[in-house]
Amino acid sequence: MHGEVATVPGTSFPFPVITGGKRPGGLSPAEARQRRGLLAKVHIAKAQMGLNDGEYEMILRSFRVDSSAHMTIPQLEHMVRLLKYYGWKPSRRHRTVKGDPLPALRRRCVEEAAQIPNGEKRLAGLAQKICGTAQLAWCRDANKLERLLAVLGKIKEKEIGP
Repeated sequence: MHGEVATVPGTSFPFPVITGGKRPGGLSPAEARQRRGLLAKVHIAKAQMGLNDGEYEMILRSFRVDSSAHMTIPQLEHMVRLLKYYGWKPSRRHRTVKGDPLPALRRRCVEEAAQIPNGEKRLAGLAQKICGTAQLAWCRDANKLERLLAVLGKIKEKEIGP
């Protein structure tokens, strides 16, 4: 499956050149689903890592393809491993479930923050401290959001009054 090792032009960084494998097509439904999932991971990783077109092309060239759509399942699996090696961390998908309290809690946090002086900036700092992320939308823990809401309520009470 592995061929020679090529270097990125202008650097001495080696990329393994992947050869062999059959072209996509003629796949079973399960293989087609797996392939679509791997392609999605590649494109999500590209976006999350902020790869520009040149960097992405360079990676594709190491697989001797023009597009990830021309890659086989083993090549896609190898590319996902390579992107993880370069620092991509896949996250689990969080679907909104009916009755999910997270959107309402986030909305209440924003509303509370709007009522205190310098609320937006303070909300980002408190969210970083309590939830572990400055982006409130990325907090997926209802308990942390409730704690953040309680802290905002205490600040409001202390600075503005009941």
